[in-house]
Amino acid sequence: MDRRTIVFVILVSLTFVGFNFFFSHQQNERNRAARTSQTTEMPPLQSVALEELPTRSLTLEEGGEPVVYGIDVKGATLSIAWTNTPPLTVFINGEKQTLLSKESPLNAPILYAPSDDSQLDLGAPALSGKIEVQLFSSEPEPAVTPAWFKEGKLLFGESRPSSNALVLYKSKGTWIPLGFYERTSGAFVEFQAIPSLSSLIKPQFETSARPGDEKFYLLENEFVQLVFSNRGGALVEINLPFHSDHDPKSVVNEIGFDREIAEESPANARFPAHPYYTPHADAPRPPGAVGGYYPLIRRGIWNKKDIEISPQYYATNLVSEYPEMAELVYSVKSFTENEITFEATQPHRKITKTYTLSDAPYAVKLALKIDGDRRGLWLTSGVPEVEIMSNSSNTRIQYRVNRKGKGEVEKLSLPKPGDVVSVSSVYPEWVLNTNGYFALLLDPLSEIAPGYRAVGIPGNKVPTRLSVLDPKYQPYPASKYPGYEFLLPIPTSGGELNFLLFAGPLEESILKQVDHAAPGNPDYQSAKTFQGWFSFIAKPFAKLLFLVMSFFHTITHSWGIAIILLTVFLRLLLYPLNAWSIKSMRRMQKLSPQVQAIQARYKKEPKKAQIEIMTLYREKKVNPFTGCVPILIQIPFLIAMFDLLKSSFQLRGASFIPGWIDNLTAPDVLFQWQQPIFFIGNQFHLLPFLLGGVMFLQQRLTAGAQKDPSKMTDQQRQQKSMGTIMTVVFTVMFYHFPSGLNLYWLSSMSLGIFQQIITNKILDKKEKKVQIIDPRN
Repeated sequence: MDRRTIVFVILVSLTFVGFNFFFSHQQNERNRAARTSQTTEMPPLQSVALEELPTRSLTLEEGGEPVVYGIDVKGATLSIAWTNTPPLTVFINGEKQTLLSKESPLNAPILYAPSDDSQLDLGAPALSGKIEVQLFSSEPEPAVTPAWFKEGKLLFGESRPSSNALVLYKSKGTWIPLGFYERTSGAFVEFQAIPSLSSLIKPQFETSARPGDEKFYLLENEFVQLVFSNRGGALVEINLPFHSDHDPKSVVNEIGFDREIAEESPANARFPAHPYYTPHADAPRPPGAVGGYYPLIRRGIWNKKDIEISPQYYATNLVSEYPEMAELVYSVKSFTENEITFEATQPHRKITKTYTLSDAPYAVKLALKIDGDRRGLWLTSGVPEVEIMSNSSNTRIQYRVNRKGKGEVEKLSLPKPGDVVSVSSVYPEWVLNTNGYFALLLDPLSEIAPGYRAVGIPGNKVPTRLSVLDPKYQPYPASKYPGYEFLLPIPTSGGELNFLLFAGPLEESILKQVDHAAPGNPDYQSAKTFQGWFSFIAKPFAKLLFLVMSFFHTITHSWGIAIILLTVFLRLLLYPLNAWSIKSMRRMQKLSPQVQAIQARYKKEPKKAQIEIMTLYREKKVNPFTGCVPILIQIPFLIAMFDLLKSSFQLRGASFIPGWIDNLTAPDVLFQWQQPIFFIGNQFHLLPFLLGGVMFLQQRLTAGAQKDPSKMTDQQRQQKSMGTIMTVVFTVMFYHFPSGLNLYWLSSMSLGIFQQIITNKILDKKEKKVQIIDPRN
């Protein structure tokens, strides 16, 4: 290979590495600035006067000197322990109050109240976005420090409190305690998370948002946050934490939709979405903070028109032909950090459900015991959220079945909304309900009845979270994205049934871990398949591409650079074929005068002219179709790359150039605006236009030196017209394609141009040497 080609490849790679490093560094700087609150985007903070806060002085005797100061909370007084053993009684504005928060350590919040049965009434905060708060500290002297509060974090300006402090926010003219600031760690702590206070907080969050007395219970680990409902004893939320310093084991990346929903509709970005109970807690905690999780199943939407999900669409609920079965209220019999047991009793049956967090990532075990009538019961899979790629969803439902000792994964046609597809002749080993990148995989570890049901659900009944975006223009209306659910039959007899629910990303290493943790040989890895009309062609190419790309990723730690190096690898692999094609095209260009002469000679006999031209090509050993060969060879790789981006979870949310190419499985976004434009939308994608420009340049280069249309052959004119049309077609076609695919094709076209320039120069030199040796040539 020519040395200049090698130098060019190295320079291109180093350029992109430099871009990636520069923009990643800039993004890291912005993140660090956000964490330390040194950002110029925030308006200046203003500290309120101490007199504006409802401060109270605490004395050991009536009329004595203050020993500490606190905040009045509807008659009770919240302060900070100034000693290891706070007195059991104090005087506050002449009133005797009793210490309710026993065993409070030094510098922790404490609560005094007029009576022993008093509670800490914090109200029901409805906070969203970024709000200004005031931090009240009482040592060494009472002081107030302003800060911003957003998503459970405090963002300070120029100063911080010198000691632990109470965090206050203003609502309807009243200052209300929000939480506690711990000076040593710099962390914000909710009062509900402080053992000495949690049992004293007055419950504010009744279940009025849901019908009846629905309650929610939380189990979580480093991989998943599970929210159960007492209606159906089923899963109403499955939330996956984003990869961060706080959750390093998670492999889920935040994408643009997550940030947009948190900004435009914070109520739909709270995790959990409802007040919930934790183990050993007598009172519910408020809805979770905004952001930080990906909702795997549809949870309903909360805006001007709240839409709650019916319990019949919860995951792992028992349903039947009687609608009230899905609404059955369960009681909690036991609740620990890793396990929860629900129980419901009907006149003809008793149902016990025990959920246990698995040691495998993103997995939970279900032990189901039904004493009594078991007829007509089905277990639900839940309805996954929507993932968008190239302006469409990638939903599929499939199951694994054993045929003649060999496991096969069967894909089902999606039922129409409102339809139910019932099959009773197969024994599925497991069923899968996926949106392309994430899946709900339900595996019956015990023997169950044969068959399954696949249900199509209208989107208005199970609205996607994307439907809350831009309500004025509704780019993602709920009706456009129906949901789908699997139902597994419960056998009419037998003992306890055991199931494994995998609720996580279709990532190979994760699936391997779950495989090893499950009994038998479930082969969950076969759930990861390549999808598309030409998947039977693209599958082997996609596997090769991913293997090579993964190798480059281990070296560069950047999927964007890995895609560029992949195109370099393929160009090197196909170099002889491309060089042969370029040489053949040059020979055709040299025959252009002779072709024009034949066309002029047989102007009135086009068929004979065509025969003579083909005879000339055969004599000169030229094939007019060789110019199409490189494109035809690359088409399977292009299709494979598209399927790879739809199927490879590792690329979802993978950033290349932060601020421009933030997600390789989504279009790049250079800038955006409010009102959408037909086809273009409200975002400008630069990569497709760069691709169109490169293709236009390549087409001009391929056309050769002949620029005068009057001297072109018919074939050259056709090639020029076709090249211009293809440039426009590819620009339009790739506009909504993933940035990773644009990056791949752009790199390939750019390297192709460079190869053509170098090859032409080499051939020109050789021809000049031949002419010097033999002037007759």
